[in-house]
Amino acid sequence: MPHQPRVHGKIIAKFQGLDYRNPALFHSAAARPSLSQCMGLALVVGVVHVLLWLVVLQRSDTSWSALLQHWDAGWYLRIATQGYDAASAAFPPLFPYMARGLTTLFGLSGVTATLAVGTLLSVVCFALSLTLLVARRGPRPESWLTWGGLLFFLWSPASYIFHSFHTESLFLLLSVLGFTALHQKKWWLAAIWAGLAALTRHQGVFLAMALAFGGMLMAQEKKPLQRLGIFVGMGVISGLLWGLAPLLHFWEGRGWFPAMGAHQSHWFIADGISTYFKTFLLANPIQNLRVGSLLHHLFYGLWLAGTLLLFRRGRFAEALYCFLSLAIMPLQGELVDAFRFGAVLFPLLFVLGDAWERLPRWAGWPLLALYGLLNLVVTWQYGILRWAY
Repeated sequence: MPHQPRVHGKIIAKFQGLDYRNPALFHSAAARPSLSQCMGLALVVGVVHVLLWLVVLQRSDTSWSALLQHWDAGWYLRIATQGYDAASAAFPPLFPYMARGLTTLFGLSGVTATLAVGTLLSVVCFALSLTLLVARRGPRPESWLTWGGLLFFLWSPASYIFHSFHTESLFLLLSVLGFTALHQKKWWLAAIWAGLAALTRHQGVFLAMALAFGGMLMAQEKKPLQRLGIFVGMGVISGLLWGLAPLLHFWEGRGWFPAMGAHQSHWFIADGISTYFKTFLLANPIQNLRVGSLLHHLFYGLWLAGTLLLFRRGRFAEALYCFLSLAIMPLQGELVDAFRFGAVLFPLLFVLGDAWERLPRWAGWPLLALYGLLNLVVTWQYGILRWAY
């Protein structure tokens, strides 16, 4: 007899006789975590991360302020406090500008105050995202948040990013709002959220494309020309909002979009199809066979598997968003950002968590333990200024 997913006994009894692969079996209401349970588990994860960083502080001369500025957080803080310059032109403006604006609104000033306000902004955005995900009602039950999905989401390798001075929490909130509006068939609103997401992370461009594609697919009752109009209209709305980025650069006297694009080009070293595909084989000059590189490749493959599951379940807009987000990564000539990129791809994390629920206990729990252990290691590495993306 095939193994059945481990859900509440009363749900198993209620759906006795159904195929164990039927999503209704373990996507039913009683098998889904409540808001208080989600928030409680998220608080546990956050406290564990803070405790790890406290150990780092005790064992080094690092301060809280310095720790929270590691890697890209330092660039965003620099933009928030000093504005753009030639070196920071590649970073999108919405998050640092919001941190700056809220700091001013609260009557505060200085680097430390901006860092604290921006970190608090990340925490609040993440909490709002969780609230929406719990209340989310997609067109089908399998798009809802389950226990497995929650565990894979909160303990993803780089989840520390949601309570630090990074763009991911704001971007997550905007992407959840975008998909929520899409499922409610509020095309213009979905396009607005996607445009703001593109001002937060470059990944938002792919979100806008996926939502516009989803809007065209979901408007089944409309004529083909009207559906095409939805696709084009959503793209135009998102594009106009995304176009605010070069205007903000110009406003600060830093030049137009070409300067921003020139700096982004340094991130991509793949100069052809062969270099792109060599990335998967660890064959590019900048790649190596160290454990970190191998783990990033492993998780990139896992994210691709989650994307395939989305396609198989007919969730085409979410699958396209995840696929495009992953497809651009090999252009860097390496996959060393796989942890961070995957942290915001909540649709694939949810379906991977659902797949984990189907595993037998002897395999599922050890895998989850290793998954959580990697999360702690990556969080520790961020604290000691080792690569953690």
